[in-house]
Amino acid sequence: MRAISRPLTQINIRCAQTGINCQVSYEATVAATITHPDEPAAGFNAENDSPISLEQSQVFLEYSITALMAGTLLALIVLQLIAPDQVARTFAPLLVSLIALTGWYFLRRGKIRASKIVLALGAWTALTGTALFTEGVRSPAIIGYPMIILVGAWLINLRAGLTLTCMTIVSTFVLMWAESSNFLPLPLPSSLLIYAIDQSVIYILSVMTAVFLVRAYKGRLAELRRVGDALSQRTRDLQVSKSQLDQAQAIASVGSWVYDLGTDTMTLSDETCRIFGLPPGALGNRELYLKQTYCDDRVSVDKAWKAALRGDGFDHEHRIRVGDTLRWVRQKAQFTLTADGTSLSAVGIAQDITARMQAESELRIRDERFQLLFSRASDGILILRSDGTIVAANESFARMHGYQPENLESLNLRDLDTPETVLGLPGRLKRILAGETLTFEVEHYHKDGHVVPLEVTASLIVSNGESLIQAFHRDITERRQAQARINNLAYYDSLTNLPNRRLLMDRLAQACTAGARHQQMSALLFIDLDNFKGLNDTLGHLQGDILLAQVAQRLGTCVREGDTVARLGSDEFVVILEDLSRNEIEAATQTRAIGEKVLATLGQEHQLGHGAYRGSCSIGIALFGGHRLDDNEEPLKRAELAMYQAKAAGRNAMRFFDPQMQIEVTHRLALEADLREAVLHQQFALYYQMQVVDSGRLTGVEALIRWQHPLRGLVSPAEFIPLAEETGLILPIGQWVMEVACRQLALWANRPEMEHLTIAVNVSARQFHQKEFVDQVVAVLEKTGANPKRLKLELTESMLVKDVEDMITKMGTLKLKGVSFSLDDFGTGYSSLSYLKRLPLDQLKIDQGFVRNILTDPNDSAIARTIVALGNSLGLSVIAEGVEIEAQRAFLAGLGCHAYQGYQFSRPMPMAALENHIRQFGRTAEEVRAS
Repeated sequence: MRAISRPLTQINIRCAQTGINCQVSYEATVAATITHPDEPAAGFNAENDSPISLEQSQVFLEYSITALMAGTLLALIVLQLIAPDQVARTFAPLLVSLIALTGWYFLRRGKIRASKIVLALGAWTALTGTALFTEGVRSPAIIGYPMIILVGAWLINLRAGLTLTCMTIVSTFVLMWAESSNFLPLPLPSSLLIYAIDQSVIYILSVMTAVFLVRAYKGRLAELRRVGDALSQRTRDLQVSKSQLDQAQAIASVGSWVYDLGTDTMTLSDETCRIFGLPPGALGNRELYLKQTYCDDRVSVDKAWKAALRGDGFDHEHRIRVGDTLRWVRQKAQFTLTADGTSLSAVGIAQDITARMQAESELRIRDERFQLLFSRASDGILILRSDGTIVAANESFARMHGYQPENLESLNLRDLDTPETVLGLPGRLKRILAGETLTFEVEHYHKDGHVVPLEVTASLIVSNGESLIQAFHRDITERRQAQARINNLAYYDSLTNLPNRRLLMDRLAQACTAGARHQQMSALLFIDLDNFKGLNDTLGHLQGDILLAQVAQRLGTCVREGDTVARLGSDEFVVILEDLSRNEIEAATQTRAIGEKVLATLGQEHQLGHGAYRGSCSIGIALFGGHRLDDNEEPLKRAELAMYQAKAAGRNAMRFFDPQMQIEVTHRLALEADLREAVLHQQFALYYQMQVVDSGRLTGVEALIRWQHPLRGLVSPAEFIPLAEETGLILPIGQWVMEVACRQLALWANRPEMEHLTIAVNVSARQFHQKEFVDQVVAVLEKTGANPKRLKLELTESMLVKDVEDMITKMGTLKLKGVSFSLDDFGTGYSSLSYLKRLPLDQLKIDQGFVRNILTDPNDSAIARTIVALGNSLGLSVIAEGVEIEAQRAFLAGLGCHAYQGYQFSRPMPMAALENHIRQFGRTAEEVRAS
């Protein structure tokens, strides 16, 4: 079962206010069982006008078929019991059974209409045929024919009832004539019992049919009452809707109208009448409509109306005159056209848009004023989106940047910002979009490339629901220039343009704070020109000023970038050196070098007027940093005292505030001079320390340099190697060591007991990072004829800090030549294991600092164990240096380290002593080859 709805009643209502014809359909919902899509949706339709639903038709048909089957079965049983010899009487029951089965067949397949026709016409035919074998037409026709006609008309339609009636009348007269003329077969004798049963069945079926028809008719009446109630409710709803429509039109100032082109009549709603200033219910026509239209708008209205008649639609805004006032209205209509395109009528709306047009006019005036102010404002005005895209820019902003306003709208603010300004842009945009009003300074690029400093005041505005940024820009170039002039007067010396005492003290305080925080040494040089007063007295103050300006210029060439040169007053200058070495001695050496450069530079001739002048200066030096000072002026006081010491020493001199430091610096300078002399005269010698495996089998030696000073005696490498690294003298020293070691390898190659030995040579970082280092090594090997496989280069972890890729390339090249590599002092630096696995190393060397306490310090033993494990995992051999006792060797052997170097086996010794020791300590060549 499913519910379906069909229109039962339609009414046409013409709205008195709008003049619109409305068609309202009232619907009733009935239930129907639909078993085939070809059947009608309900029993009551336009075709049969039958007052019965589809469900009732099906129920009645099922009932009728069941009754027919039961009746025929009963008739057959009675005939069999009473008149078994009258077989002809079974014709009628069998015929009725066949008709009932046929109707049941169509009903089961959803052919309800076919089932109705079969049952109605079949019953009529059966009744007529039965008359031939019973009592003629007199017996069944009294009740049977009227019932068949009634049911046929009810089930099928009125036409079927009339047809059956006509057929019954004709058949009755034909049967009567046939019987009177003896054309019918001889009627079979019927007992009263058969006749009584036959008539009783007809009576019972007739009563049941009548009851069913009455009940169905009562259901139809109830349905009609429901439809009537629904019609009344819909009428009330329509009245409410009309009232609400009138109210909605009044609120929205939108009225409706209907125009009949045939009668040239306009029907207006109450709101439309109010808009046009007409009384409610007034009618109009096109002429009156155009007459009320403002004269300047009539041509455009007429043009739009004609275009609408051609099918273009009608939507027009214009003015109308209502009394002495003008109103703006919007007319929009839809035209109904015939098939040939002729318009029959139009339905439209009229909207009062006076308030909107006034608002747009005011908005347009305000916009024009804003555009005038926007374009002629002296400040640059910019409108931005939240991502920095430029929406609009006025002429002042464009002029500041060298653009036309329209060319800026395709740019983003980042296209104008300098890199420093771009970094702060996201944070500023975020704060402004959060509602803050910010004032800040930025720098923009001009179109020609120069930088424009600007002061910006920016705030958030909302336009059409979009968050925008309004920014006012003011060119502050002149302000900055004025500030620079003021700052220059306040912090710089007008004669030399150097920082004055005020700025000097500020930078000195910063240097003291930075030195204490980073444990970095700094220095202050107090410079006083010698005999400057005599120059002023003899040549005049003008020449003295020229000299001061030249001194300031020359001082700038003596210092590093970032150092401070200031004029303290008169002929006194101060230099602040920052970021010196953390070691005081090295920092003092760096400072002394710059001081000597200042002495030499200021000692050169100065051109004063038409003559030359050669002067000098006295310099006092004070080192500071590493700890916080109670008084930031302390370095200045100390340097000034040192300057007076330089004056007392005869001028044109330099003195440190700390006497001991002065001694150490002097010693360092002397050592540097002697070292240069040693390189020149080759005052160096190589000592060798054995490298062994297991319990003492010799595998090679390490070459260690010694300086044989003519006066100092044997100088330790720890004393002169750092100085050689700093001064660059390590390059010629390293080259000399490489040549001597390779020559020794060439000599050992001819001695069977030593041909298997390797020599390890230490290579400094400065030496290794030379571009020509690989070529130098290859050249030495070729020159000396040494076997590259017996040369081992020892590198330190500190070398991995700089340009590892270049280091890997150089090592790989030498590795192809046969040279091996050992990483010295492993574990003391900061090398990356990711680089370590890429280096073509052969050996790791455990630093003696870990070996010294390996028996007592768990940390040292753990580090040694880790290095051995790392070497094994990387396929590298491991050697420990600094092995001095057997217990250390045994412990290392337990860890898996079987190569050693240290006093346990030998001290560094000259070549002659080494060879003698090898003869006593080592094995013969035959033993070596046999092993």
